[in-house]
Amino acid sequence: MSVVIYGKEGCIDCNKAKLLCQMKSVEYEYLTVGSDISLEKLAEEVGKEVSSVPQIFMLKDGVQQYIGGYNELRQQL
Repeated sequence: MSVVIYGKEGCIDCNKAKLLCQMKSVEYEYLTVGSDISLEKLAEEVGKEVSSVPQIFMLKDGVQQYIGGYNELRQQL
């Protein structure tokens, strides 16, 4: 299992999501909205308009699943 976190610099919940992954020994990739991915492309990935970060996906057995934000990640881990 691994996690993809889409976030922005200075985002407290984005930092908490990265720290949670580190504490749980879960591999993660962090992509910065605006430089690594556009807001429009992220909205396509999520399947809806995006108004906040982090937006988090979990990869299990090669299948990417959108799970939501930090609170949803915490519940999954």
